[in-house]
Formats: sequence, C-alpha cells, structure tokens
Amino acid sequence: MKSLPQERKPRENRLIMPVLACWCIAMTSAGTAEDLRHAGSTLQPAIDVLHYTIEVTLDMVGGMLSGRVTMTARLNIATHQVVLNAACLTIDQATVNGEIWSASLDSLQETLTLRAPGAGRAAGETVLVAIDYRRLPGINRPGGRWGYYFFRDTIGIPSNLGYTMAEPSDARFWMPCVDTPTDKASAELLVTVPAGYVAASNGTLLGVTSAPGNTTIWHWKESHPIATYLISITASQFTISTVPFVRAAGDTIPVQYYVWPSDSAECAAYLPTVRAMIEGLGEIFGPYPFDKYGMTAIVPFGYGGMEHQTITTLNRFLKTDENVVVHELAHQWWGDLVTCGTWKDVWLNESFATYAEALWAEQKGGREALRHYMRSALEHFYYGSWQGGPYDPEGQGFNLFDDVVYSKGAWVLHTLRGVIGDSLFFRSLDRYRGLYAGKTATTEDLRAVVDTVTGRSMGWFFDQWVYGHGWPTYASTFSWAPDTLTVRVTQEQSTSWPTFTVPLQVRAKNGLRDTLFVITPDARIYVTNVPLSFMPSSVILDPDSLVLKQIVTRGSDRHAATADKLGLEQNYPNPFNPVTTIGFRVPGVKIGSGVSGLGSRWVKLTVYDLLGREVAVLVDEQKPAGNYTVQFDGSGVASGVYLVRLQADGRTAVKSMLLIR
Repeated sequence: MKSLPQERKPRENRLIMPVLACWCIAMTSAGTAEDLRHAGSTLQPAIDVLHYTIEVTLDMVGGMLSGRVTMTARLNIATHQVVLNAACLTIDQATVNGEIWSASLDSLQETLTLRAPGAGRAAGETVLVAIDYRRLPGINRPGGRWGYYFFRDTIGIPSNLGYTMAEPSDARFWMPCVDTPTDKASAELLVTVPAGYVAASNGTLLGVTSAPGNTTIWHWKESHPIATYLISITASQFTISTVPFVRAAGDTIPVQYYVWPSDSAECAAYLPTVRAMIEGLGEIFGPYPFDKYGMTAIVPFGYGGMEHQTITTLNRFLKTDENVVVHELAHQWWGDLVTCGTWKDVWLNESFATYAEALWAEQKGGREALRHYMRSALEHFYYGSWQGGPYDPEGQGFNLFDDVVYSKGAWVLHTLRGVIGDSLFFRSLDRYRGLYAGKTATTEDLRAVVDTVTGRSMGWFFDQWVYGHGWPTYASTFSWAPDTLTVRVTQEQSTSWPTFTVPLQVRAKNGLRDTLFVITPDARIYVTNVPLSFMPSSVILDPDSLVLKQIVTRGSDRHAATADKLGLEQNYPNPFNPVTTIGFRVPGVKIGSGVSGLGSRWVKLTVYDLLGREVAVLVDEQKPAGNYTVQFDGSGVASGVYLVRLQADGRTAVKSMLLIR
C-alpha cells in the first residue's frame, strides 16, 4: 500500500491514515482479540481455508452488499465449533456440509462462532462452510473500518462507486473469513451488479453473464493463494483498456486499466509503460507471478494505491504517477506472492516495494539514478518514526504504515545490498521468493535466507538495522604522512542508539589520483591507518551512498543536510476528535554549499476533503525559515479522511489525517 505522496516528485511520504486492527484467528476456544493479535502467526488455527467462493450482489444505488461465502476448509483439530472473523454483518444462515449450524456474531471481538447441533467434526476432515449474510449500509463501524466503501455520483464522481479496501484486517467487515495473512487460499468471486456496471476483481475473468433483474454477473477466479486483505472488488461504470504482455513463448497475459470514460484515453496510452515496468521488474525479481495485471483508478480513496492481488487500486489523482504505479506493481512479488507472516513484519511488504522504485530508477538511468533516488530519501530523517526500526512499528508506538517501514526500510535493504554486494543481494531475493512463493514469511525467514546465501551469520546486521533504533551519524578527519593515511571517524548519534559496525567505503582523491578502500568503524571513536602513496585533497566516506547514515562537519548543524527541505509532519493525534496539531518546517535559503536560516517564504497550509474541496486555510502568510505548529479544529466538518497540503516556494507536501467522532 502507498499513501498519498508528500510531494509531487519521487520519494515522498507514504504515511497513510491509520487503520485500527484487531486479530482473531479461527480456534475452538477464542481468546480476546488483543491476545490473538499479539500472538501473531504462532497459534495453530482450528481451520485452514483452502478455497473461498464469494458470491455477492452489490446494490449500486443504496450501497448494500449481500451474498454467500463458501469456504472449503480443512479442520486441524476435532471440533464442534468454528470461529471465523466477521464484524458488523447480518448473518442469515450458516451450514457445514449442508447441516445448519448456529451462528453467533460478536462484533466487539470481531468473531463469528459456528456451533454444531451434534458431535462436531473430526480432525483432518475437509468441510464446506457456507454463510449467507448481508452488509447493511448506515451501520456505525469502529475507527473508519468499513471494508466496503460506497459513494453516489451526487458527490461529484462520474458514476456510483463501490469498492473493498481491507488492509490490514478489515476484510471481516465485508465478508466472513479467516482474516489473517497466514491463511492464504485460492478464491473465486461472482459479483452481481446492475447492467452497465463493471466489477473488477482478482485473477482471471471466466465470463460475464446476464442475470435476472437487468443485472450481470462478473465471474473471476484467482487460482494462486491469496490473503483475505488482498481480495478485492471495485465496481462502477468503467471502461476497460487492455494491452498484451508476452511473459514467455506461448504465455501471454492481459495488462488492463479499469477507469471512468473521461480517464480512458490517458490510461490506455499509459498501459505500454506499465507493461515495460512488468518486464523490467521481472528481470530483477523473476517472471511476473500471476495470470493478469490490472489497475483501477478511483476517488474518493484515502491512499495513493493498494496492491490487491492482480488488480491494484490507485487513487485517480495518481493514476499515472510513476513511483506509485511501480510501487504497487512490485507488491505483486513482495506482499502478494510472498506475504508478510505477521503485521509486525509489514516492512517485508512495504520496504521491498519502496526499494523497487529505486531499482526501477536504476534500471532506467543506471547507478547515478539509483544514488539520486536514495539520497532524496534522506529528506525523511526528520520523521519521528525513523528513530525506530522497520520491524514491528506498532510495538514502538508508531502507526503500522509509518514511514519507518517505507523509506527507512528501503534504505535498510539498500544498506544490506551495499554490505553483501549485488550478486549475493539479488541471489538472496531470488532464493527468498523461491522458498516462500504463495506462502507467508517473517523477518527471521528472510534473515535465514541471507545467512544461507552469504554463508555467514547476518544476525548483527538485522539486530542493528531491522530490529534496532536510529542510524549512524559520522564525523571524520584525516591526516597524511609519507605513505600513510590516518582516518579518524566518530559516531555522534544518540547514545541510546547502537554503535554501528557497518563496513564503509572510503574514497581518497587528489586530482586524477583516486583510490577506494573499506573500513569498518566499530567504536564511537575509530582510528585506522591505511597505506597511501599520495597526499589526498579529500577523503569521502561512503561516496556511492551505499549506507543509511548522516555525515556531519565539525561545528556545523548536523541537520544542515535537510535544512533546505520543505517539511510537513504527520498530525498528532491521528485519528483525532476534533482538534489535532500539525507541524511543518519552512526551509532556509541556500547560499553556496550551505543553508542560511535567513530569508522568508510565502507559506500556505490548507486542509481539503478527498474530493479536493477546500475545508480550511490554516496558514497563508510570509514566514521565516524555521519549525512551526498549528492546530486544526474539525468541529464543523464530518468524520472522514482529510488532506493537509503545505505549499512554499513552488514546492508542495501532502499528508492525510483521519477525523473520527
């Protein structure tokens, strides 16, 4: 998933509106939702879903969703009851192998318990669980967790729109299921909509048939294992554009865009670029793994994009944004084919997809384009979440989809690549994909793969960079005596952060004479002598930007490297009701190679709704360089997602925030 970008250029914030999650794994005796959530994937569920058949009818006027979910499932233990995930649904009937079982819905715990009228079922038995249900509009749902969203054309969109959006654990709000990424199954969807509507979904389209009541049934089949949060339906009066992608001789798949007619020409013209992305990422990650690749472009949508398996949902305003498109496409390998084992491991989805943006830049423009992309990500040092590690953001007090799992996590992967080298890095990715294709993986699974491929323990790297806090801040001096260069490196990051031991390339240069060597600073003060036959005029740490770090100069502001960057912080608290605080930074004026705090810029800070309508202007005045905070009072507006936009000197930064009453 990718949030609305912070700026209209590559490498910006991916912090999204937080979605409050609550885990419930199918068990014979369910603990509390909080207990099960923190237990992650270590629990043995009572039921293993092998296949979902989802038959739903979408009322494209009133917004109701109704249907039947049929699960082919294996019982892991003998049981007289099955506990599934469901919330805020009306359950009409539940059967197991055609026998009616009682159904008890607990929306607080987000569970649906089915109980046998008799002795129950044996361990190892495969059963057919069928549930008839309805999702009624107008029912209050906690924390904005709708699962299914419906909008009328009366709000200014081209036609009525219904879509699912379930990451991380909101599928239970639109269908009964086992709503955990560890339980992947194949799926078949039969979506009934009024004639003239298109229902895009996962996998291969088996057919579109007419049905009673002037309706049509769109029949989709996803043969590959899929997690429930990736199951998707998007329905509106779309046009469909298609180009073929030849994956191999005799193997051609469709690349498609489902959009409103007014967007059709632009998106159809963009599809060859998407096809080139599929080919390019396939050269890096292995052949595209599914039977089609489709995209929809919609609004209102509170995110930049969402990587639903084979059918990405994009924000209409970003429908041809290169980084958003390639990010969601990369998720087809990292997140969809290989899925994070627990939500603590979400960086395995998001960091990989974010780093894929850098790899795509590298493939098009070479190493310099890669360096430019990664250096631009250093603008994110001022984000509070960067002080944490990519693993388990919520356990560190951050949002599940905070920037620590996007930009910082991408930098951690880039640093790993720099440490072990290109060959071993891409061999590790290939082995990781091969072992866990169609399955889920944890951070420790990835570490074990890297250990195996490199032939050495990489626990030190994961401890410092994935599980640990912060980043190194280096200062260096050098001196030269005949034939010897002395390099002194100090680590000046917070004492609460680790002393990093990552290898660093060093370039010593004087005119045409240039040499490159490697040091490994392993102490807060590190001194080494290196044989060198010439007196260097410069000594540069990490000249190719292979390592996540900051470089400071004695007597200078250690944050000067980012002082010339426009900064918009995530509002706090978020979600909020009704007042929240927004922080922002006005950049200084560049003077030569430094940054001056003098001067001022005209700054405008505005709040919009998701349709782009102005809600409030918080700042609209000349301001000197510096850090500021301002409050937004949402007392007079409805609950929902709002965008806050900062503009200064031709640059723009955007964040999303969630008002919940």
